[in-house]
Amino acid sequence: MEALFIPTLSFWENGNSWYGSLGQTRFFLQTGTAEGETEPSITARVWRGPMAMEFSRILDTARFPVAQEGLDRMTAWLEEQAEKLNH
Repeated sequence: MEALFIPTLSFWENGNSWYGSLGQTRFFLQTGTAEGETEPSITARVWRGPMAMEFSRILDTARFPVAQEGLDRMTAWLEEQAEKLNH
C-alpha cells in the first residue's frame, strides 16, 4: 500500500482543505472553528472508495487541533482507519 501524505502545518494554518486516499480508504480534511470554540481544528471524515464523499456513507469523523501534535495524531488516526477499511 502507498504511503499516506498529509500537507505541512502551514497548509492548515491558512485554512485549507484536503482530499486524500490510502488504498480503498478515502478521507476529507477540513480546517475550521467548531461552534463554541475559539481555536481552529481539522475535521477528518473517512469513507470507503471509490465513490466521492457526496455519494458515500461517512464511516467515521474526528477532530484534531491545528498544531504539529494534532497533525501527528490525525496521521496516526487515518492510518488506523485505513488499516481497518483496507483489510
